[in-house]
Amino acid sequence: MKKTVKKMISALLVISLLFTGTTVSLAADGTASNRGIIFTSNLINGVLNAVFMGVGALFPKDFPTVDEYYAGESEGFYEGTEIFLDAPAKGAKWELGFGKASMVPENLRDGSRKYYTGGYFTQKINGVYDDQGANAVALNDNSGRGTVVMVSVDGIGVNNSDVRTVRAEAERKLKEMGVESDIAAINISATHCHTVIDTQGFGLGTLVLKLFQNLFSFLPFIEKSRSIDDEFYPLMIDGISDAIVEAYTNMESGELYYFETAGIGYSERNQNYLDDEYGYIFNKRYDKEGYQHVIACFKFVPDNKASAPTVLANLGGHPTTINRETELLSADYPHYIEEKINAAGMNFAFIQGAQSPISVNKGGVTTPEIVEEVKAQIAADPRVADYESAKTLGYEFARLIIDAQKKATRVEPMINVKMSEVTVPMEYGLMELGAVSSLLGLTTVKDKSAPCGYSIVTEVGYLEIGTDIVMLTVPGELIPQLVYGNVVDASESYLGTDWELDCTVDLIDADKTVLVMGLCNDAIGYIIPDNDFAPFIADSLWNTELGEKLFGKPQHHYEEMLSMGSKTGSTVIGAINALVAEAN
Repeated sequence: MKKTVKKMISALLVISLLFTGTTVSLAADGTASNRGIIFTSNLINGVLNAVFMGVGALFPKDFPTVDEYYAGESEGFYEGTEIFLDAPAKGAKWELGFGKASMVPENLRDGSRKYYTGGYFTQKINGVYDDQGANAVALNDNSGRGTVVMVSVDGIGVNNSDVRTVRAEAERKLKEMGVESDIAAINISATHCHTVIDTQGFGLGTLVLKLFQNLFSFLPFIEKSRSIDDEFYPLMIDGISDAIVEAYTNMESGELYYFETAGIGYSERNQNYLDDEYGYIFNKRYDKEGYQHVIACFKFVPDNKASAPTVLANLGGHPTTINRETELLSADYPHYIEEKINAAGMNFAFIQGAQSPISVNKGGVTTPEIVEEVKAQIAADPRVADYESAKTLGYEFARLIIDAQKKATRVEPMINVKMSEVTVPMEYGLMELGAVSSLLGLTTVKDKSAPCGYSIVTEVGYLEIGTDIVMLTVPGELIPQLVYGNVVDASESYLGTDWELDCTVDLIDADKTVLVMGLCNDAIGYIIPDNDFAPFIADSLWNTELGEKLFGKPQHHYEEMLSMGSKTGSTVIGAINALVAEAN
């Protein structure tokens, strides 16, 4: 199917070039100026936008305006700690609780029903290989300013309205238990694993059926419906909220430590030579520095020696090591990090980072004991071969984490949190159609200033853990250079312009470690620099034989297909930078 699409696009490209005449002037080396690809991409994209606009206009819409939304009370939104401290409070002491819950339906475990996987549109699973669940950590510094909860969910993403539903359900369960909550923030992040049940609602069959249902929801006997699976949805809400409740009610005192693994970002494939020991991740969009290439870890050691320690690990890297056509549910390499950390007597939660273009090297692990262990598993059970890459990478990451514990340093008992709502303007496209049709759980508002007349309201956050660690919460898949620096410049960007905002690290004390909690509290798609945002059709135009002859080296713009629009990058980073300025 992909080849057919490429051929169709090539034909459109030829027609467009004939139509544009001298707009594209071939250079001596067979390439063309960027004006040619921009003109051609925009021309075809304009036709596609007209289709999205026409389809989107058919849906009944009862969204509030931007002003109406902000004039009301933002239900399920936490602002964070009211007071920011510069140093630990008198008598401060860490408390941490860990909670875990599975979200796997019984009818998938017994193979009696199939479910769509996340992000692959047509693939389904009919059984279970490992697990899909939620791991939660509740953290309190005993300053009297409240508890902060961080949750990791096995899934491609959790949309904002579902995050707020989970928060309300967790609070309801605590109240029902007679527990008085002092929660100041609940941040829910997805691992972005694809080979688990779809947590957003991108399964093609369900998506199309519910698209038509919502088209006719103006009729009194037809209600709007979400595209996420109706049977799985309550299990997801229940599982995540259960994990939060367990973490909150299990808090106990102890010490918190921070450490980092050896570097894992060396990429021979991209000839991108970093000062790293292992080539386990690489940047597939930009061959340049500006992303996290260590695993950043927190370790909590309870005062009660009978209690298990907890490790929270943060890394930006797509969990896509498993063949998308697998028929069994698997939570990919994060699950196998957890397996080994659990075997070492510790709880574990994986927090996805800024991973928009960051891929993992599936066959990169050569550590003899890891390779031999997995091969022995394959010899005992041949089906393990389908999960060999996930296991070897997960086991290796766990080895690095366990080895790095000796470098751990104590974290002062202080946590500051500031959360903010931000309005992101939408442009016509797949994500916009999912929002205005109410199929996706996005918080949608009418907005005359937005290109398509609608925006979404999402969340960003700034956390200080201790006195020298900052964690930023980002509601989608972030190009890491927007935070860490080295954003593509005018000489390389699609529009031939520079990125105009400060990179976030430049606004934070250089002595502080800066981490990113990606896909957090929403899943708004890819967050791309404004100056390098292209119509997603450009990716197909470039990546054809004819396109390369005319326009030169292919450039990657797949991510734009699942983005809110060309101003998402500056809107999100602008809001984060504002929080940083406010906190500092």
